[in-house]
Amino acid sequence: MSQPSLQERLREMYPTLTRAEKSVANYMLTYFDRLGFETAASIAENVGVSQMTVGRFLRTIGYNGLPELKSDLLSQMEAPPLMVSDRLNRIRAEGTDDIWHNFDKDVAALQSAYSLRGTPAWKSAIRAISTAQKLHVAGFQTIAGIASGFATRLSYLRADVRIEDGRDGIFGDILGDQASTHCVVLFEMRRYTQASLHLAAAAEEAKIPLIIVCDTHCLWARDHTDMVFPLNTESHLFWDSHVPYSCLSTLLLNDLTAHLGDSVSTRLDRLRVLQDRFGAFRD
Repeated sequence: MSQPSLQERLREMYPTLTRAEKSVANYMLTYFDRLGFETAASIAENVGVSQMTVGRFLRTIGYNGLPELKSDLLSQMEAPPLMVSDRLNRIRAEGTDDIWHNFDKDVAALQSAYSLRGTPAWKSAIRAISTAQKLHVAGFQTIAGIASGFATRLSYLRADVRIEDGRDGIFGDILGDQASTHCVVLFEMRRYTQASLHLAAAAEEAKIPLIIVCDTHCLWARDHTDMVFPLNTESHLFWDSHVPYSCLSTLLLNDLTAHLGDSVSTRLDRLRVLQDRFGAFRD
């Protein structure tokens, strides 16, 4: 007979837990897919209890600490192989006439983006993007378009926004200058590129503020920064969903607009004059 899963154990124990323990258990059940990204400190801060309370609760459910819990969950949380050929064969067999069954997955993807807004990591990211003298946005392969779109829209709100494609092979614009003046926003989704891994490691080593927007399978992101935004990209369509990336990008831009205040109006006025001068738009 198989052992009950952690989620089953938490639900079974829930009625007998103390108020503080219920808060931790409820958080773990609600954000189960994100536990691989959490620390005892982040759980404590999000729940509103002490790290000691989190530690005691983990021992109550049979773990000596969060690393042991993560190890137990690893087999469940590791990304299944992204078998493009399997998806292609399924679509050929099932056709594409009825894709409404994917609608609920897209709704869940949007919810995953909205749930990250207002978290401590979110507030840190808003501050980092707002205060950096130079803002670098990177994304490679299939996520490059999302990164480019975010950088373009962000450049309307503040100056010195650059899209980084890694073409020079060394990220010289980021790493060849004073680290304290930079901030990097990295978009990534499986299959993960070597460029992203190298950039994340180098930014951490140089102590450059690093923000990673990724899917929930990207367990290496937390090794390099606390400003990680894991998104639910599960889809029944051919590609993993870009929907939550577009949503989270728009939410970030909205809150950045509010945070930057009057400077946004000043910049937009200047850009509008230049657009008129160079005939950028037809209307």
